Amino acid sequence: MTRKELEILSRASRDPWFFSSFAKVVHPVDGVVPFNLYPFQKAVLWDFLYKQFNIVLKARQMGLTEMIGLFSLWLAMFHGHKNIVIISLKDRVAKKLLRRVKHIYMNLPPILQTPVVNGRKGEYGTGSEMIFGNGSSITSLPTTEDAGRSEAVSLLILDEAAVMQMADLIWTAAFPTLATGGAAIINSTPYGVGNFYYNTWTDGIYGINGFNNIRLTWDMHPDREIDWYEKMRGALGAKRTAQEIDGDFLSSGDTVFDLADIKAIEEDLTDRPPIEKRYNGNLLIFERPKPGIHYFIGSDVATGRATDYSAFTIMDRYGKEMAAFKGRIPTNRLRDILAEVGKEYNWALIAVEANDIGEAVVKLLQEIGYPNMYYTEQIVKEKRNAKPTVKKVPGWYTTRSNRSVIIDGLETDIRDNTITISDPFFVNEAYTFIYDISNRPVAMQKGESISGSDETYSDDAIMGKCICNHIRKGKQLPQQIAVAPR
Repeated sequence: MTRKELEILSRASRDPWFFSSFAKVVHPVDGVVPFNLYPFQKAVLWDFLYKQFNIVLKARQMGLTEMIGLFSLWLAMFHGHKNIVIISLKDRVAKKLLRRVKHIYMNLPPILQTPVVNGRKGEYGTGSEMIFGNGSSITSLPTTEDAGRSEAVSLLILDEAAVMQMADLIWTAAFPTLATGGAAIINSTPYGVGNFYYNTWTDGIYGINGFNNIRLTWDMHPDREIDWYEKMRGALGAKRTAQEIDGDFLSSGDTVFDLADIKAIEEDLTDRPPIEKRYNGNLLIFERPKPGIHYFIGSDVATGRATDYSAFTIMDRYGKEMAAFKGRIPTNRLRDILAEVGKEYNWALIAVEANDIGEAVVKLLQEIGYPNMYYTEQIVKEKRNAKPTVKKVPGWYTTRSNRSVIIDGLETDIRDNTITISDPFFVNEAYTFIYDISNRPVAMQKGESISGSDETYSDDAIMGKCICNHIRKGKQLPQQIAVAPR
C-alpha cells in the first residue's frame, strides 16, 4: 500500500462522507453511477452517525435505502465486532436490500474493502449475511416475531415499518439488545394512524421516547420539480400521493391485499422489468413463451370509452406472470390482441369475463376460430316447468359467490409467495382495493368528480389476474356454476 492509499484508507475509516465519494449505486435510468450525496443526504448521514435512535418519514425515491446500505457498510468495515441487523417486509425484500449493500462493496477500491469471510468465493457472503474479517456482520432478515431477538445489536434497522407486521413485537424484543449502546433506524413512508410507526413518530415529536425525527420531503431532492410532483399525482392518485409523496398520515380503508405484500411486490418490480413493451406501453412482456409449456390468460373487459379499462394477465401453470395488459381499447381490438398473444404463448387457454361487454369479445374470438377457450358451466331452464340442465358456455362468468373465491385465491397465493407478479398496473390498483362497509372487496372511491359523479379507482388488472390465477390451477369449484341470465 502506498502512502497515498494509506491516507485514503485512514480518512475513509473515520469520515463516512469521504467514504461515500468512492461508492457507486444503480440508477434506474443511468445504470451504475457515483453515489454523490445531496445536501439533505449528508444531513441524514450526520444524524445516523451522532443520534442513537432515528425515525425517518420519507417521500418515495429519496435514495434512503442506498443511504442505509452505505452507512451500514461503513460502520461494519471500519469498526470491529459490530452486529448490524436489517429487518424488511419479506425474505426476498431482505435479500434484495443486502444485494444493494454488496453492490456498493464490490465497486469500492480494493484498499477500502475489509475482507468478507463467509459465503462462497465471489459471492461476498450469503443471501442474508455478510461477515467481515474484523468480526463485524450485516444481517438482513424478513419480518418474524423473533427477528429482533439475538445477541447485542449495534445497529437495528426496521425498513418500511408503517406496514411491517408485528413491528411493535420486533421492537419490544430488540430493545433490550440495544441497551449496551446500540442504535436504531426506523424508516417508512406513512400509512394510517395508530400503528407502531405512527406512535413512535408522534412520541418522538413530543420527546417521549428518545427518537430523533427526520422528515424527508419530496422537494428536498434537487431533481424533483413541480412537474415531477404532478406526474406522480396523476399516476398515484390523490390519496397515495398524500401518503407516499407528501408524507401525510391518513386513515384508510382495510386493503384486501396486505400492505406488506404489496410493498414487497413493488420492491421486486425492478428485478423483473419488462423485456418488451407493445401498444404504447399497454402490454408489458416479462418473459417469452417456452415450447411445450401451457399458458393461461384471464381478461376483464371494458367498452374502451368509459373510465374503466380492459386488462389481462398471462401466467404459466405455476403462477409465474409472463405478460400483463391494461388499456382503453375497443372490444374488436382487444379480441385481436388476445388472439395474437394467445397464439404466441402456445395457444394459451383464454378466459374472458363474459358477464357484460365481455360477451362480445368471446363471440369475436369464436368467430375467428380461436381454438382454446375457457368454458363455464351454467344451469339453464329451457322451459318453465322443465328440469334444470347444465351446459357449457364460452367465457368466464363472475357471480357474487365466485368473485369472492377468486379474489381470496389470489390474496392467499400472494401471501404464501406461491405466485410471481411483475405487473405495475396491479400494484397501483392494489393500494386502493379495499373492503367496503359491507365487507365486500371493491375499488376505493376517489370522491366526487368535477362533473358531479362519483369516480372510483380501477380494479381491472386485479380482476383479470384473479381469473387467470384461478383457471391456471385447473380447479372446478361449485362456485363456477353460474345461473344464466333470463
